[in-house]
Amino acid sequence: MKYRLLLVILAGTLVIAACSPTTSSVEEPAGEAVVEAPEIEVDEIAPEEVGPTLDLPSIDSDIVEVSFSLDVWPILEKYALTAHGGKGGVFLESYEDILSYVEPGNPESSLLYRALIGEGMPQMPPGNPLPDEMILTIHNWIEQGAKEN
Repeated sequence: MKYRLLLVILAGTLVIAACSPTTSSVEEPAGEAVVEAPEIEVDEIAPEEVGPTLDLPSIDSDIVEVSFSLDVWPILEKYALTAHGGKGGVFLESYEDILSYVEPGNPESSLLYRALIGEGMPQMPPGNPLPDEMILTIHNWIEQGAKEN
């Protein structure tokens, strides 16, 4: 997830750089003098002359698509499969199994998400909840439609 965020920021920076005005490729007509502006050292610019800072857009679940195979499955495989891998009760061995505990587009109504946050049932994994970032990844995946991607 962190790498995707860095990739989005890097791509945004490249787009901004590509759209920034550069030196003009228009040639001056012959015979007219070109006046060059004096160079100003960065240290000579007063803080009020610097101008406004660039506000980057906020990153939300709609910008970065969560991948089941790259983001969600590794979390469930590491933290849930030993307890929910064919031993009875809740099965989380495949996408189809997992989808039976998910309401695509609605994390708050999905049993999987509610179990991770401990809403109305014991929190999973018991005694050692997932880090907030992993829970957010699963929340965003469900919110984005719980796609098998």
